[in-house]
Amino acid sequence: MPAQELQEVVTTAYGTRKDKQAELLYIVDGNPVDAVYVAALDPSMIKSRQRLTGSDATAIYGSSATGGVEVITLKNSMDDYITMSDNDMNVTYNIDIPYTIQGNGKVQSIDLQTKQVQAEYKYYSAPKLDTETYLLAEIADWEKLNLLSGKANITYDGTYVGESMIDTRSTTQKLALTLGSDKRVTVKRERLKDFSSTKFLDSGTKQVFTYRITVKNNQTKPVKMVLKDQYPISTQKNIEVELITKDTTPWTANKEDIGVISWEEELPAGATKTYEISYSVKYPKGMNLNL
Repeated sequence: MPAQELQEVVTTAYGTRKDKQAELLYIVDGNPVDAVYVAALDPSMIKSRQRLTGSDATAIYGSSATGGVEVITLKNSMDDYITMSDNDMNVTYNIDIPYTIQGNGKVQSIDLQTKQVQAEYKYYSAPKLDTETYLLAEIADWEKLNLLSGKANITYDGTYVGESMIDTRSTTQKLALTLGSDKRVTVKRERLKDFSSTKFLDSGTKQVFTYRITVKNNQTKPVKMVLKDQYPISTQKNIEVELITKDTTPWTANKEDIGVISWEEELPAGATKTYEISYSVKYPKGMNLNL
């Protein structure tokens, strides 16, 4: 029986092909998670959620995001659980998290909000009243912080330095917080006897007072220094007070109504600088003044 030739048989099937649908990718705080993890999240813990699709998703997360991405950010600080409402009369803080207050009779504090602001640091001294030098932090636009009037605990460089007072009724442009005294910036005030004198005139007595203020920066960095001194102000016509400008170091500001002179400048590291103030007081004979 002759062998039969094998014939090629081609079978064609007709129908539709269904690709597996790409799954939604979940990202929580930058980490990929599954749907079970997301379903177990407490809604009050979620700070924000965003859905990305198409090229917006794949451009960031690659081919694994072809089915779309849901990006979830969780609340991670007390600030995230607090909302603030401000009306004409007061400021209200709404805390969206249970908080346990222990019944031990002790005062407990809760951080309601944390904000970072820019501050300008300056050293202040008024050696006529106090030879200590104080470091102050000046904060601009402090009204936007919605602070409350009262005592404030001050911590500087991780160290508790004491208490300060905040007065929200203040009309000053900057809020000044005292950070304590700094022994590394020293100030000395002394009367210069060679430039001070007393003269007896026909019309009365004239006294000249000259003081020298020496400031030294013992730090290894420059500091912004604000130095203040005062000369007398007369409220009587028969007593004349004159600021002797030629013998007084040129000032930054002079409030003549209260007799306060201010010098403000940057003092380099390790530098020493002197300032002088000179004034005269003329008064009738026989009058005793406590000068």
